[in-house]
Amino acid sequence: MRNGGQQLHEMVLGTTAELKEHAELMKRFPEMEHADANMAHVAPGASGDIVWQFTQAGEYQFACLIPGHYEAGMVGKVVVR
Repeated sequence: MRNGGQQLHEMVLGTTAELKEHAELMKRFPEMEHADANMAHVAPGASGDIVWQFTQAGEYQFACLIPGHYEAGMVGKVVVR
């Protein structure tokens, strides 16, 4: 992914429930630092990637969980066929 914006963004893979729960946690602790295999943080003007092996077909959710970004609609899905 590429961040063409002016602030930090992240991409986190997870279920809708996991993403909502994590977004709420980020609201309570906005300075929380975390780094897991299912996420990438991308600074303004930079690029990042996630290497993930999907083991079955389906729809998988992703979102930016920086406080306010999830609520602003920074969500999407990956479709694996």
